[in-house]
Amino acid sequence: MMSSAEVITTLEDGVRIIRINRPQTKNAFDSNVYNTITNTLNTDANDDAVVVTIITGTGEYFSSGFDIKSAMGKFGSGDKRGVDEIRAMINAFICYPKLLIALVNGPAIGISVTSSALCDIIYASERATFETPFLKLGLCAEGASSYTFPHILGRSKASEMLFLGKKMTAQEAYQFGFVAEVVPDHKFTEFTNELKKLGKKLSVNSVKVNKKLVLNNYKDILREYSERELNQLVECFMSEEFSNGIMNFMSRKKSKL
Repeated sequence: MMSSAEVITTLEDGVRIIRINRPQTKNAFDSNVYNTITNTLNTDANDDAVVVTIITGTGEYFSSGFDIKSAMGKFGSGDKRGVDEIRAMINAFICYPKLLIALVNGPAIGISVTSSALCDIIYASERATFETPFLKLGLCAEGASSYTFPHILGRSKASEMLFLGKKMTAQEAYQFGFVAEVVPDHKFTEFTNELKKLGKKLSVNSVKVNKKLVLNNYKDILREYSERELNQLVECFMSEEFSNGIMNFMSRKKSKL
């Protein structure tokens, strides 16, 4: 099992936990994060010792989205390997045959939000927020969010997030059906421990049968939307809007120091 100090994976009693452990970057996604999540999901898909997979983060943030420093060198140079890493991870989420839970411990931004929408269940701390500021960076929807967001949130709220970068609170996310439950921050550890018992409560075969029934109608749709988004994303990464968006982001970040 591929694991690293920046992505910690554990398996106990049928429950795999994937913990993004880059608090110094607010758990931003870089190549290591993409590849570790992808490899873990793809390996566990064929391992019946794993019944449930939980994805969460260390510290204050669930994830701040894709790593800007990593992206500047990789995506801006026209290197398509970065897009391939995103594609592989999104496909791993879409095709995962077991129960997949996003346990959102704090603010979630960008691809951490869109990939969470591909999970079967999202639980969120009351501190969690959800934000997809793609247009501010000269980017477009990814992670099949051009399908999942309107499907889950309705077109108007989805457009507010995808076009305007509107930040959604945990309570709003619950009201719109994006998350299943909002967990008080002081009960988050206790709630997590209860989720760890699911591996003993659920039959792996029953989980796979029901997951197949649920996904059967729209797995291909999700992959189709994701591929369309990724093709557009390649163009976005080469655009002047992206370069300007990154420079503006770095300027705002520097001014706060």
